[in-house]
Amino acid sequence: MHASEVPRPSATGPLALLALQNAQLYVHGRRDEQVDLAPEFSPGRRVYCLYPSDDARPLAEVAAEDDPRPITLVVPDGSWRQARRAARRVPGIENAPCVVLAPGAPTEWGIRRETKDGGLATCEAIARALGTVEGAEVEAALMGLFREVVAETWATRGRAPPAAATPASSPPAPLDILYEDAHLVAVDKPAGMLVHRGWGLDELPLLQRLRDQIGQRVYPAHRLDRATSGAILFAKSSATAARLQEQFAGRSVTKKYLALCRGHDPALRLVDHPLAQEKGQDKKPAVTELRLLGHHGRYGLYEAIPRTGRVHQVRRHLKHASHPIIGDVRYGKGDHNRHFRENYNFHRLALHCFFLGLAHPVTGAPVQVIAPPGPEIVTLLDRLSIPLPPELG
Repeated sequence: MHASEVPRPSATGPLALLALQNAQLYVHGRRDEQVDLAPEFSPGRRVYCLYPSDDARPLAEVAAEDDPRPITLVVPDGSWRQARRAARRVPGIENAPCVVLAPGAPTEWGIRRETKDGGLATCEAIARALGTVEGAEVEAALMGLFREVVAETWATRGRAPPAAATPASSPPAPLDILYEDAHLVAVDKPAGMLVHRGWGLDELPLLQRLRDQIGQRVYPAHRLDRATSGAILFAKSSATAARLQEQFAGRSVTKKYLALCRGHDPALRLVDHPLAQEKGQDKKPAVTELRLLGHHGRYGLYEAIPRTGRVHQVRRHLKHASHPIIGDVRYGKGDHNRHFRENYNFHRLALHCFFLGLAHPVTGAPVQVIAPPGPEIVTLLDRLSIPLPPELG
């Protein structure tokens, strides 16, 4: 648990700690105090980290293995950013393979704002994990205590606790597969869909949906923001994924985006501006090529080709160039976003990855993946009388 979370009344990790006999709290983030997880690792136990990394295995699968050793679960607690940092940076956790919960109902918490749809409070996640490992009675007991604390917390605020949502009963629509062979599969990611799993979700993220749709495990080769739509590539083996990731890291993969911005300037052809991966980290070189495709009034449609792979690079570079993308609630302009919601019924980020070009990681043959924009963007551009580029027309 991060030190800043310890005094927060909305932190639920300590509640599980009080309820469980064989639990230990490690606090990281304190100056001059190093966390040491070495005591938790021993040949007589199986140690796993409950965190939704790309390669996380289902906890139910791990629990069902024919291994008599008891299980220790390491659970990063805090905000999503704190948990991510703990899972990556706290010494010892890197030695624990990650496991993930099965999809289930969204959180019953609601005391503090969840940054992930369906994101569970830590106590909920621990309760569900123990239900998988030790049985439904253990989960029910811990959840009963959890609900009592939730009710008391809401009562002190003079409000009733929110009713828990229920998962959607209808099966998800199949993903649009843009390219597939024995080694690769590329799909058109809808805007607003998570690529990876959170603690627990009422809606399966892209990675698991694709796995279920094609009937085999897939491995992500690169990232695509949740709010962004378009082409995203997966490998069908970890070895192929490693080769793909080398290509992306070596900048030999071409990615092309459509971005509708506030502003249009034919002379804006390149943004060369260093970016930090996270706040407080050192900035690294970042380059994005731009080409104006058309405009209407104050708004321009750009083709954006990132030549480096920094977090939110296209969005941040266009903001730096005073051309914020329409619908970008983080880097954009609220008045322009409202204009498009109210006048064009456009409620998403106007950023779409329409092209991937690379050498096949196994055969070396050129591969091109094209993802035409969906009806939301097509309808908007039609109303603005801005044509799509010829390859998408």
